[in-house]
Amino acid sequence: MMMGLLAQLGIKKGKPFEPTPEAQAVFDQAAPEALQYMLEQYYRYLNPLMYECKKWSVLVPPGVIETELTYEFPGYYDYHARGSLYYAVITSVKNYGSATFYLDLAETADGEWLDGGKNYKLTVPPNVPVRDFWAVTAYDLKTASYIRDVAKGSIDSDTPNMKKNEDGSVDIYFGPKAPGGLEANWLTTDPPRRFFQLFRFYGPEPGVRDDSFELNDIELID
Repeated sequence: MMMGLLAQLGIKKGKPFEPTPEAQAVFDQAAPEALQYMLEQYYRYLNPLMYECKKWSVLVPPGVIETELTYEFPGYYDYHARGSLYYAVITSVKNYGSATFYLDLAETADGEWLDGGKNYKLTVPPNVPVRDFWAVTAYDLKTASYIRDVAKGSIDSDTPNMKKNEDGSVDIYFGPKAPGGLEANWLTTDPPRRFFQLFRFYGPEPGVRDDSFELNDIELID
C-alpha cells in the first residue's frame, strides 16, 4: 500500500526518481509542511500525556508496536499515524518499559516548542524510582537525532561533579551557554534549531507509573 502511494509521486522500486521541475517545486514546499504536521501529530495528538496538566508524554503510544501491524484496520491503513510515529521512533520491542522507560518532552508548559536559542531549567525531583540510574538527553526536533557538534548531549544521575540541591533534587540547564559554575548540570543546544528531550528510567520501579512520582515541566529562564 505504501509503495502504491509513492508510485503516484514517481517513486518506484528499481527506477530512478526524476521529478519534473514543477513537481520538485511542489515537493520543496510540501516537505516542511509535512514535517510540521508529523511533529504536531506525534507530540500533541498520538502520544498520551503521562501526568495531568504537564507536557511529558510516553515515547510510544499504546499498541503501536511494529511487529503487530496495528495501523492496519479492516477499512483503511492509518499511514498518517504510522508516519508521525516513525518520524520519532521505530521499535519492535514487545515488552517496552520492563528494563527501561522513556518520557518525551518538546514543549514548555504553555505549549511553546523548545527553542535552542533560549535557556531553560528542568528540576528533577529527588528519589527518582529507578533501580539503576536516570538520564536526560537533548535531541534535534527536526531530525529526531542527536544535536550535531555540541559539547555534551546527555546527563545522568551518575554524572561527575553534577550539583544537587539540598533536598536531593537536581537542576538541569539547557541552552547555548552554560550557567556560571554549573557546567556539569548543563546540556548544549543549537540556537537555530528546536529541540526535545527524553528522560530515561533505567530499571524503572513501580513509582514511575503509579502516580507516586512526577517529573516537573521545563521552565524558561531567559
